[in-house]
Amino acid sequence: MSASTYGECVQDGFQITCLTFYNFTVADYIIFSFMLCLSAGVGVFFAYRARNSETVEDYLLAGRTMHFFPTSLSIMCTALSAITILGTPSEFYLYGGMYIWAVACFAINLSLSAEIFLPIFYHLKIRSTYEYLELRFHSITRKVTMAMFLLATIVSTGVAIYAPATAISAVTSIDLNLAILSCGLVCVFYTTLGGMKAVVWTDVVQSVWMISGLLAITIYSAVNIGYDEIWQKAKDSGRTEFFVTSWNPTVRNTIQAFLIGKTFGLDGYSFCVSQNFVQRFLACRSLAHAKGSAYMSIVWFATIITFCLTSGFALIIYYELCDPAAAGFLETTDQLMPWLTTYLFQENAGVSAIYVSGAFAASLSTVSSALSSMANALISDFLYHWTNKLSEKKQLIICKSLVLFLGGCCIGFAYMAASLRGGILEAALAIPAIVGGPTWGVFMLAVLFPFVEFIGVSVGMLTGVAACTWMYIGRNIAPIPTEIVEHAGKLEVNTDHCMYENGTMFPGNDVQPEYIENSPLLSFYNISVHYIGTLGFSTTVVFTLLTSTIVHLFVHKGKYNAIRDFTVTTSRIFGGLSREIKCEVKTTSSGKYRESRKRNPF
Repeated sequence: MSASTYGECVQDGFQITCLTFYNFTVADYIIFSFMLCLSAGVGVFFAYRARNSETVEDYLLAGRTMHFFPTSLSIMCTALSAITILGTPSEFYLYGGMYIWAVACFAINLSLSAEIFLPIFYHLKIRSTYEYLELRFHSITRKVTMAMFLLATIVSTGVAIYAPATAISAVTSIDLNLAILSCGLVCVFYTTLGGMKAVVWTDVVQSVWMISGLLAITIYSAVNIGYDEIWQKAKDSGRTEFFVTSWNPTVRNTIQAFLIGKTFGLDGYSFCVSQNFVQRFLACRSLAHAKGSAYMSIVWFATIITFCLTSGFALIIYYELCDPAAAGFLETTDQLMPWLTTYLFQENAGVSAIYVSGAFAASLSTVSSALSSMANALISDFLYHWTNKLSEKKQLIICKSLVLFLGGCCIGFAYMAASLRGGILEAALAIPAIVGGPTWGVFMLAVLFPFVEFIGVSVGMLTGVAACTWMYIGRNIAPIPTEIVEHAGKLEVNTDHCMYENGTMFPGNDVQPEYIENSPLLSFYNISVHYIGTLGFSTTVVFTLLTSTIVHLFVHKGKYNAIRDFTVTTSRIFGGLSREIKCEVKTTSSGKYRESRKRNPF
């Protein structure tokens, strides 16, 4: 990059010191609009194809005919929200390379899903994952977990719309309200019209935008700076530590935090048993295709995270003299990448829009997945008694009406998030993590422990949610000890050379934070974010096992029907001796049943 002058501010080389905002050009707006129109067009196409023959099964599960390849891309897009596309490069830039272990966590969770949960779900031919909990425990368990999923998904989907819209509108000329509305309306449009097929194939199109945006930054940096220099700078700054281990739960990024914390926390729930992911697996034409999509999605996920790592390490050079977020020029670190693209490609019309469109595409994918899964869960778990008496056409109308209604709720929460303040917004954002860990514990217990019963999981889930709620309340009101701030591992950034466009230096921040002494309670409140869902999972598991053991010994007098439900036996895990179980005939609230003898999927 040649030296350029902005007033009295001289920019030399790749190290940015001049801070100003750059507006989108006409070409940028054209490319951005094209991405939105293309996404909407996919929904119109599939709605037209199925105009005379679509059924509820086609709409919600694509007729169970999907191939593993597009499904794998759809799973990857669902896993990678816009927050990931915007925030992961900043994570590598600020905290080093340990986040690469998220790939291992994703691989573990998808393998658990493919080998343990999917055979059960396929064998039962269920449409909602929560229907399994009724087969296993009680209809109350099904409805409570589904209600928690619905609440958490509306909140997280609203954030998935609001957060990237805020980050992108802050560094471009796109209006915040327009960004929220365009994302929400386009998602609602193509999901309502095309159903699951439109969602999956739109994800395929959007994955191209996501990869292209990150690839543009990676190629530009590699050509103009060079991989060797990027890697050397990352190494010199201490960001190439990939094997940090510690059993201290307050240390932010460690191997244990990723492999244990994320696997047995919110990520485990999201990737293994949440309706968002399982619905895509159930849409596949066979169990083999479902497993293939799970394993191939790991490859796509690893590819995206690798691009994020390269982009994040490139930020070290660009922001070596001036970090715009630390200087206060940008509001959040999630804006570091979109602002950089507008800076680097200010003379290449349309290129910065590719990255911005990729981030929006990730948001579209997350939102459309949520709308489809929530509509499926509602009609399968809450409304089945009423809708199963209606004609196929009327059921379809109800499904599409649910998507419209839920889409409006998510857009409404996105606008509400823009007006909420501090603690209220943080409390809303805590809901997905509060319910995710305990729900993951319930599914794991249902599959692995035959003696666990309804009373046990009810007590366990209640205590798990209570523990996570207590954690979040304490986390938001308790101060962060100085010792734990140091454990966060945030690396040093520089703001000494930051200046405005006219050459005026940014004011420095010389205020030293107050020293706060640590204590066991403060350490508990400030454990690594990766362990928060694990707290709910482990609490649910412990109290469920204790309660179920007591009920088993003192209520059932040591007798229980161990082969009553579909579970994974230890003989399957450690050698696979028995491949058949007996199941009593059991009717669920949605009319599903199991025959007196069925082949165990294991």
